[in-house]
This record gives sequence, C-alpha cells and structure tokens, in this order.
Amino acid sequence: MTDALFVGATGMRAHQTQVDTIANNVANVNTVGFRREAVNFSSVMAALQSGASDPLGAQLQSRLQARGAGAIASLQLSTNGGELKQTSQPLDLAIEGSGFFEVQLPDGSPAYTRAGALSLNADGLLSTAAGLPLSSRIAVPADANNLRIALNGHVTADLPNRAGVELGEIETAGFANPAGLESIGDNLYRATTTSGEMQLGTPGEAGNGTIRQGYLESSNVQLVDELVSLMLAQRGFEMNSKIVQAADQMLGITNALYRS
Repeated sequence: MTDALFVGATGMRAHQTQVDTIANNVANVNTVGFRREAVNFSSVMAALQSGASDPLGAQLQSRLQARGAGAIASLQLSTNGGELKQTSQPLDLAIEGSGFFEVQLPDGSPAYTRAGALSLNADGLLSTAAGLPLSSRIAVPADANNLRIALNGHVTADLPNRAGVELGEIETAGFANPAGLESIGDNLYRATTTSGEMQLGTPGEAGNGTIRQGYLESSNVQLVDELVSLMLAQRGFEMNSKIVQAADQMLGITNALYRS
C-alpha cells in the first residue's frame, strides 16, 4: 500500500518539473535567441537502466527501482529556430540555421548561446549583452567604422587610413545532438555527454548556419502550445495526487479495521 504513495509522488514530482519548465518558457517568450525546453517522460525503470540522473531522490529510487513504476522527467532543448527580426544594428547578429555562438565565461570555460545582441566590452572585444566575449576574441578598434560581418563570419571594418581591414572571423559551434545541451541560466548552454563534442566551423559550411548582420533571433516559444501543455501538466499532477489520496484513505481504513 505504501508503494502507491511513492508511485503517486513520482508522478507529482515529474509533473511539477513540467509546470516549472513551462513557466520558464513563458517567462522568456520575448528573450532574444531563447530556446524552449520540453519535458520527456519515461518509466522509472527505463530511466534508471539508461543511467539517467534521478531528480526524485534516493528514497524514491530505491523504492521504485525494482518495480519500474511511475514516471520520471528529463529536459530536452528545442532545436527549432526562432523568427529573425531585422534591427539594422551592426552589432546585432543572428544565426540562420544550426549552430551557436561560443562565448568565454569568467572562469575561462566555454558556453554557448543563440543570443546575438552583441556589444563591445571594456577591452573592445565583441561580447554578449552580459559582457562575455566571443571565443574568437575579435577586437574592434575605437576609431573603426562601417563594421561589416559577412554570412561566413568574416569581420571587416574601415580604419582612418585603410578600408576593409580584416578583424577576425566568427565561427559557430555545432553539436551532434543540440537538444542535449544543458541550460546554465542567462540564456547560456553547456555541452554534455548527450549533446556530443562541440565542433567549431565556418558559418555556411558543413551544415552550419550563416550569420545575418542586423538581425536578431526571436524566442521559439509558442504561447498557445505552452498553455495547452500547462493544462495537461496540471491534470497529470491532479491525477497523481488522487493516487496519494486514495492510498491514504485505504491505509486509514486498514488502521480502523485493525483497531476494531
């Protein structure tokens, strides 16, 4: 009988994860380059056999491992691109197709993003809005003008004494399974064993998307789809809570019979 309590708790935890994920998607509907996350469900036994991490805790895992009951949630990044919107700003970039911008975190490790609203940091390097420089570390001189970024990522600008000076090349990062990237907040992602190793490449070659200067990629969140998913998640949570309630009532009846 107590197993029913753990089975119901498993489902409630999984659907709570789904509700939290949907809330995060909706909150970022207007975030540049945001990729929505989706929740996948599988049996606990299948997830444990595949070596997936257990978000339910060791107690639930030990109770359910031998039975394979309930459901466990895993997050998957959407690979669908958002709409490209023209801004005509020279430091606004969008990737048309697959790939990510690689940036350098303060600790020196790499991270990946689709948000191409760039700016120049204190060192004159092309950086994200949060000040994280691109891994290509392209420096733009203070007296440069007419900055141009080609579809293949080549960056040129005009200097006072010379025109068309090459400043560097922006490469895009590709993954065998981009849906397996891990979100680390601030619209940044980190490579995992599921995503596969990162491969830097020239935009427009070997399946990499091209870079569009003067454009930004919108979030790929669709509010209607999120609202439908929210209603389904709420109903799933309610059904699993009914399991817990029914198990509690049956335990109460059993205790009453024992006392009588």
